[in-house]
Amino acid sequence: MRDLHVTVPHYPYGAPCWVDLLVSDVGRAQHFYSELFGWRWLTGDAASGGYTMALLADQPVAGISRRPPTAPVPSQWTTYLRVGDITVAAQAIATYGGRPLGRPVQIGALARTMVAVDPGGAYFGVWEPGDLPGSGTLDQPGSLTWNELLTRDYDVVLDFYENIFAHGFIDETENGGPRWSTAHTGDGNPAYGLAEIEADWPPEIPAHWVAHFATDSVVTTVAHALDLGGTLLQGPFDGPFGLGAVLSGPEGEVFSVLVPELD
Repeated sequence: MRDLHVTVPHYPYGAPCWVDLLVSDVGRAQHFYSELFGWRWLTGDAASGGYTMALLADQPVAGISRRPPTAPVPSQWTTYLRVGDITVAAQAIATYGGRPLGRPVQIGALARTMVAVDPGGAYFGVWEPGDLPGSGTLDQPGSLTWNELLTRDYDVVLDFYENIFAHGFIDETENGGPRWSTAHTGDGNPAYGLAEIEADWPPEIPAHWVAHFATDSVVTTVAHALDLGGTLLQGPFDGPFGLGAVLSGPEGEVFSVLVPELD
């Protein structure tokens, strides 16, 4: 893809490396996130199937695709985990109780991807990198800083990701609080959070991954998102990884903004 110069180092196996947005109205979403995060957009050539990416300081930070009317998934942000061979990953997902949604998709020379559903019902993606190993910038305002999976089937889902991606989970549960843990990749670094949806949560809240985008000011970003037509779902709150808030975009897609603590 022209004008693409990725400087990010290689992501370890099983690490969240990319996010993309599936929406019905691409133009509306592009305006919302451009205004909110300062993104500009690069539309791919025919070789990449026209896959469109958001750029921040000329580095790719997210993708966007049009949601067909018959799509089995809602408008949503999808978190992709890095794999070595997507065919092997698809077989493992099915073996351990997940469900691949269709066949792997080739995005030109960028990557091979596939979306699946884990045993708890959360949608996620797998990413076999080509020229695009993942987001070119992390932890900077407007870029990905953290990912979290919320599920009602905590034990089953933990075993699922552990078996497929060899994640090591460290329990972080506090007395009287919901169960949660951090997943670590083979290099020992924290990769994402796994949290249990408690019984008193509204039943209409599904299992889901949340992409957290970095910001310098949660209050300012939330106010801007509301002005642009977004909705505040939770917060601002002081969480284990910094001050954050959960929002939804123009089509109800859930995401979070976070002032990361990078000690």
